Formats: sequence, C-alpha cells, structure tokens
Amino acid sequence: MSWIRDRFSSVPLAESVAVIESVDAPTPAQVRRVGYEYGIALNVQNTSSLTSATSERQQVLAQLHQAYMSCNWVSACVDLIARTVTAGGLQAVPENDPAGAGTAPETPQVARLHRLMRFCNAREDMVQLLRNVATDLLLFGDAYLEMVFLLGEPVALYTLDATTMTVVSDQHGEVSGYIQDVDGVRTARFDAEQVIHISLDAPRGGLYGVSPAQKALLPVTAWLFTMATLKECFRRGDPPRIHADLGHQQESDVQRWREQYRVFNLGPKAVGEPVITTGGGVINVLDQRKVTDYLDADRQLRDQIIAAFGVPPAKLGIIETGNLGGGTGEAQDKTFRVNTIIPIANLILEKLNFHLLQEGFGITDWHLEFEEIDYRDSKVVEEIRDIRLKAGAYTLNRWRAEIGEPPVEGGDDAIFMERTFIADWGDMKDLAKSFVVKNLGGQTQKPAPETPPSDDGSQGPEDKPGLAKDAIQGEPPEEAWDDLYQRCLDEALARL
Repeated sequence: MSWIRDRFSSVPLAESVAVIESVDAPTPAQVRRVGYEYGIALNVQNTSSLTSATSERQQVLAQLHQAYMSCNWVSACVDLIARTVTAGGLQAVPENDPAGAGTAPETPQVARLHRLMRFCNAREDMVQLLRNVATDLLLFGDAYLEMVFLLGEPVALYTLDATTMTVVSDQHGEVSGYIQDVDGVRTARFDAEQVIHISLDAPRGGLYGVSPAQKALLPVTAWLFTMATLKECFRRGDPPRIHADLGHQQESDVQRWREQYRVFNLGPKAVGEPVITTGGGVINVLDQRKVTDYLDADRQLRDQIIAAFGVPPAKLGIIETGNLGGGTGEAQDKTFRVNTIIPIANLILEKLNFHLLQEGFGITDWHLEFEEIDYRDSKVVEEIRDIRLKAGAYTLNRWRAEIGEPPVEGGDDAIFMERTFIADWGDMKDLAKSFVVKNLGGQTQKPAPETPPSDDGSQGPEDKPGLAKDAIQGEPPEEAWDDLYQRCLDEALARL
C-alpha cells in the first residue's frame, strides 16, 4: 500500500486519472471488508459450533414449514405472491433495444442463455424453478439455486432445500462455500460460485434473511390455538360451561353422572338436549357459548398475518363492505404490486442477472426481467389508447400493432383531434398562427385619421365628437366589451 501511494503521488494528475479510468472492476479479493458480520461464531472453522448453529436454525425453519402446512393464510399469501411474481414468465431483453423492437443481434452467448431458460433441468421449467425461489424467500427468508457448469458456462439450474443449507464464511462474512446436510449422512459441499444465494433483508444483517412468515410467527401460533379451540367446541357441540352441584351424592354417583353427561350432552348430536339431575342436584351456567368471540379473534389474527406479508384482503378473496381504508380494488392492486411484488421480483432478478448473465455467460448488454401482464379492465385500456391517439401521443399504426392488426398507409403520422377539427402535428405551427389571427383580428382598432388643424394650430370648436365637424375624424374605434358594459351601466344609472 505504501508503494502504491508513492507510485501514484509522483504521477501527474492527468496521467493518474487515466490510469484510474483504465482499471477494471475490483475483484472480491480487493474489496475485503474489515468489519464483522452479525451472527457468526468466533471460531467458524470449528465443525461442532457450525453444526450447533445449523441445528438451531433448522428448528426454526421446521416451525416455519409447519406453519405453511397448517395455517391456510400463510400458504395463501406465499402462493399468491409467488404466482404473481412469475405470472408473466422470464425473458431476456437487450439493453439497447428500446420498446422491445427486437432488432438487437443475438450473440452465441445469448443463444445459450435462451437455451438454459427453455430447459433448466429435466424435472422443472424456469417458471416453476423461480416460483419455488419466491416461495422459499417468503417462508424461510433464503433461497438457493445450484448451477451446473459445462466448459465454464452454466447448463442447468436446480433448487436446493433451504432448510438443509448452511452458509460457510469467515468472521467478516466473506462466503467461501455452502454445505447441504440432509440427515447427517447425506452431505454435499458447494463452492461459492456453484450456488446462487438469494436472501431477504435482515434487521441486523447477517448471512441469512428474515422472512415475513418468521415475523408473523406469533399471530400464526395464536391462530392455530384459536382454530384448535373452535375445532374442540364444534366437536363437543358447542356446549355451555356449567357448574353442577350434586348435593351429597357419593363419588361413584358423581363419576356416573359425569360419564352420562359426556354421552348425552356433548357432541353435535346432543345439541339441545337438556341436563337432567336427581337427588337435589343443581345446574348453573357459568358462561354462554363463545363461538362468536372465537370467530372475531380468528378474523383479527388473519388480518395480522396477511398484513405481515403485505397482501391486501381483496387479493385473497376477503370482501368486506364498509372497510375504512381498504380502498378500491384497483388501488389495492397497485399497492400490492408496488410494495410487495416488485421488490421481490427485483431481488430475484438482480441475483440472476449477476450470476447467470455477467458471471456465467459474460453478457453485459442484455438483462433478465419478468414480463409485465396488464390486469386492467379492457374498457379502461381502450379509453387510454383513444385519449393518447387523439392527443398525438400514439399513432394509428402503433395502436393497431398493440391489438395485433396490420399497419395502414398514413398511420405513422401523429394527429391532434378535437371536437370540431382534426390536424396533423406536422402542421401544428401554421394552425396555431391561424388561431391567433382568427381570435385577435376582430379586436384590432382602426386608427383614426388625423384631424386637420385650424389656422392657429388649435382644434376648432365644432371639431369634437358628436358636433358638426365630427365626421372628419373618421369612424369611431370599436368599443371594447368592458367599455360597452360600463357605458350601458352609467346610462342606466343616469335614467334612475
């Protein structure tokens, strides 16, 4: 470092700038950090400490998987987001090809990229692969893809179980590889270049992300207990909680009464059956049925769970009238896409563009993106197109191309359409001048001829408006509307 400082300090400014500009992008070895990563043990090379940390994490991931299988609101949110992110499919788009004209040349590297997108492995296609990635991100906070290389380029992609993966790194967070431990016997080790690791944001950083399912684990647990309570209530026929005073009966009689109560008064078939006692026994109802309270708790917990995933109620088929702050369906859809779908999609695309295109194939002038699907109403779309066509933002041939119709002659000229006329935007300058002449021409005043002066140079006594020599002044100037209005008002006031 001292030699570098001395070397560049002795170089002139212009020459040093040229040297700096010619340097390529820094390598990972040149950008090693000094700070430490959160959540990494002191001796990361110790196998026992690494196994212990992995076991604790696997317990949490197992709970999240059980929450996905048991709580339908967790699975509904995860599946909805994953399907929406990948609904349009993955496509490769050139950087210098605006509006998708399709004129960019396809290099051999791009052709091999398209082959990988069409066939990623023998069991999964690209959409299914990326849907599993989105599901693992939302459920576990991390997703892993295995890349298989042939002659230095990726030829296949496989999903890796996030619950069995461990990231190997030093204390500074520099990743050196990955370990997959399935059951303690089947173990696989991967280099850092063989795995695409995608993780969500974590509050303190670290090697692993924090998923929405993990944030919602507390309301999910409460929801599970609520549903278990409802299940037990309905299994028993929703009986009221009672207190039975059986007087001075013997223990055997009390046990027999308890068994008879379970047989005749509990269960769906016993709903409405009266409780009968003998020997002076008294029945007191402690509290009424609470199924309504349980259902209210279920709805409150449901809203907490879907809020943690950022999914509006209408997207899950929850239609509640009079819900303040819910917004319209279109507003909820826009909020869902901006706050939930686009961040997840961009996170996946950033990793794929770096590992597949730049590192895998060496492609820098293309990028991957999810194709956008227009979910708007057809009438709304056509009205927007009509407004753009009349304003000149669209040409007729562009409109016809969007609806799959062939172009027509003269359809490439932008027009401006009003209720009373149609004009070509190429003639807009002349049209604007004609409007100026038409609107201002009738308001110009004619100049009055000069009044011949008298012999002494002063104005004659009869040379005034309304007198004998008034005619020599020519036509009076056209009266403006404000002056006419003021004069009529003055005359009306004078007559009063």
